[in-house]
Amino acid sequence: MNPFFILILVLAAVYGKLVEALVLLGVVLWHESFHILMVKAYRLHVSEVELLPCGGVARIDALLQLNPEIEWFVAIAGPLSNGLLLFLAYALLPYVQVEPSWFEFFVQANLGMAVFNLLPALPLDGGRVLRAFLAKRRGFKDATRVAARLGQVLAIALAGWGVYLVALTRLQGLLHVFSGLMLFLVAMQEMKNASYVFMRYLTSKRQELRLKRVLVAREIVATEEASLGEVLRHVQPPHYHLIWIIDLEGGIIGFLDELELIGALFEHGLSHKVGAVKAHRI
Repeated sequence: MNPFFILILVLAAVYGKLVEALVLLGVVLWHESFHILMVKAYRLHVSEVELLPCGGVARIDALLQLNPEIEWFVAIAGPLSNGLLLFLAYALLPYVQVEPSWFEFFVQANLGMAVFNLLPALPLDGGRVLRAFLAKRRGFKDATRVAARLGQVLAIALAGWGVYLVALTRLQGLLHVFSGLMLFLVAMQEMKNASYVFMRYLTSKRQELRLKRVLVAREIVATEEASLGEVLRHVQPPHYHLIWIIDLEGGIIGFLDELELIGALFEHGLSHKVGAVKAHRI
């Protein structure tokens, strides 16, 4: 739990809004739980979930980012979960007595969580969807940089709006200022992490090779016109892969190992031709 989030809860208690803050906390936990369920469905690892004033951030295994299609599904699960919660709320409304003001607050909390997270800016879910879309064409690092920059622009706008509200003596503007500050810092961290995600993957793979000393190798044959994304679809952990590159006549051009394939993927994106990657020539 981020210290700023704890501060928000304290301020809410001071101003008699603790129950509303706890409802928002429940909505955030519901949202993040669906990210975790989707990640577990793909057998990936969630290292932690950090609760921020502007929501939550689930930190997930770097392998997720190697496949933009998986990242897209994991990201969109959060906003869809809020839609599901709204559907259940309206379905149960005729059978449960709830004060209209509380029901309206619950609806606004879920709509706000879903719509805000769909904005195309990291670290929001919409930013992860945008990165997954851009990574296919521009590579992971460049896609992260674009989405994180948009996140920082959004953070500045959010904090600026908060300052304006505070100037009007509306204390809820402090929440916007805190949220904007945290959003800016997390977006900056996402940008920095892009340079280390690949290194973490290489380190883990090399450590596995050193510890086990022998890994089962699996060979893949691809023509020089095949894309990195097409090759990646045939990679099956926990095998170590060797990719043979052939020309259209069936002649062997050279080969790549798995780590070189992943390096090319991060550098160039899924649509890059495997024949254009510097390979070990025969």
